[in-house]
Amino acid sequence: MRALAIGHIHRSARYRYKIPDNRLGIPESAFQNPMTLIPMSEINSWFNQLENVTNNANIILDTSLDVDLSRIGPISRWLLSGSDLASTIRRVNYGFSSLQSGAFLSASISGPLIKWTYQNPFVDPQCKVHDSVRIAVVLTKILRRYLGDDFTPLRIQLQGSRCDSAVYKHYFGCDIEWSHSMTQVWFHADLRLATRQQARAQVGPLAMNFLDLDELLNMPDAEDEIKVIYEILNYSRHYGLPTIGLVSNLLGLSIQQFQRRLRELGMNFTTVSGYVLSNIAVEMMRHGLEVEDICIRLGYQNLGSFIRMFKKQRGLTPNQYRQRYFV
Repeated sequence: MRALAIGHIHRSARYRYKIPDNRLGIPESAFQNPMTLIPMSEINSWFNQLENVTNNANIILDTSLDVDLSRIGPISRWLLSGSDLASTIRRVNYGFSSLQSGAFLSASISGPLIKWTYQNPFVDPQCKVHDSVRIAVVLTKILRRYLGDDFTPLRIQLQGSRCDSAVYKHYFGCDIEWSHSMTQVWFHADLRLATRQQARAQVGPLAMNFLDLDELLNMPDAEDEIKVIYEILNYSRHYGLPTIGLVSNLLGLSIQQFQRRLRELGMNFTTVSGYVLSNIAVEMMRHGLEVEDICIRLGYQNLGSFIRMFKKQRGLTPNQYRQRYFV
């Protein structure tokens, strides 16, 4: 899942409850880039920590209400740039795969109704209620963007359960059904017609630089094992220089299992980690970072070690590479 999917909740909760850095499990540096890919195992832990630290079972609802979806970043501007509600629903459903790997989002017509449906099999059972509320709020905000702030869905179906259903009914304005297998937002099908919609809010420029586009297209398929390993390694550097113990743990494997799987794929940890880190270093160069800063950000304690790794992977030292491609 990309950091932008939970970043606003993370920042709001930290501000409201004065939560220290890294107390919620995910390193703060992972939120600096909204396109950072975060493993679902980390997201599940974050959901649990968020509720425990704040002692607020409704923390997702509380921190999501004031979020302006159009201000999250260039990706959100593209998702919400449809000329009407129907085209925006299609665009959101299509683009969703670039924000969450393995999740399912679709809108189907059932008689006079449209049921906007979400499911993510990678969310732990005890966290499903948090993830379900998060998505239901987002979908409702999109509908209100076109249908007005007073729009209320016909029905909201949520996964998991909460005792104080009244606060949810107050926000959504309709009955809430709990303990469903999927998240659904129901509304009248004819509301998708342009004649039923309010004037569309002015959308900002859709310009997206090449780095944003690269990241948008860089979403791994959950079944693409090599790409998943790459992205787990990429994420693990937020904890410092990646270690085989940390990466195997993030993958839910023992070190021995991970080593055996790498051998079956024709790789070893040193080679694959060097490949990943050198790619990250090149992207940091594109952003104008100095070699010494890149070395520190990647977790190297010794500049010479970083230079040797980079030269082995790219055939040039970092400074030589910068002078050839970025000066």
